[in-house]
Amino acid sequence: MSRSYPFSFKPLSTCSMLLWHLHSGGTLSQEQIAELAYGLELSNHKFLWVVRVLSSLASDAYLSAQNDVDPLQFLPCGFLERTKEQGMVIPSRAPQIQILSHSSVGGFLTHCGWSSILESVLKGVPLITWPLFAAQRRNAVVLSEGLKVGVRPRVNENGLVERVEIVEVIKCLMEGEGGKMRKRVNELKEAATNALKQDGSSTKTLSQLAVKWKSLV
Repeated sequence: MSRSYPFSFKPLSTCSMLLWHLHSGGTLSQEQIAELAYGLELSNHKFLWVVRVLSSLASDAYLSAQNDVDPLQFLPCGFLERTKEQGMVIPSRAPQIQILSHSSVGGFLTHCGWSSILESVLKGVPLITWPLFAAQRRNAVVLSEGLKVGVRPRVNENGLVERVEIVEVIKCLMEGEGGKMRKRVNELKEAATNALKQDGSSTKTLSQLAVKWKSLV
């Protein structure tokens, strides 16, 4: 069940809010959800958090649907009330592209799926990388260490990202290195936008591929 609070995009300044959305099979343990919640609260930054049903294994969401479970029940006691002026929590799903398009969004915590990466780049939003499995880990390295448009939190010896670390990466993105990352991701945005134009490289390549396929029929 969703909660309504007096939180709104409208009064927020540019690049002042974080979108936290681990989707496409991405789930976390209850302990990790609690650390995320406390980290968000302690950061004092505005946020929109899409919470999914927890799981002991990240890949479990691919194997079983749990649509009848309210994920908000797994948040720490009192979290929703304490943060009602700071952010909004949405259960299960949200229109990610529309949210990323909003000028107030200054950072995006993502599982590093390829679709989410492309959407973030096309909207010029830097990332907090949180890979869960498979190619997502490689994508996270490329984003944080190669392209330098994201920051990746450190995991402790028990495989948990602690609240202090979460606060640190939020402040890095929103207050510290965020400006440089935002500049780099906007350069990628411009390149991607140009590639999708009628005479862009992606459009030309797809057209050439279509012509080749037709010749094989």
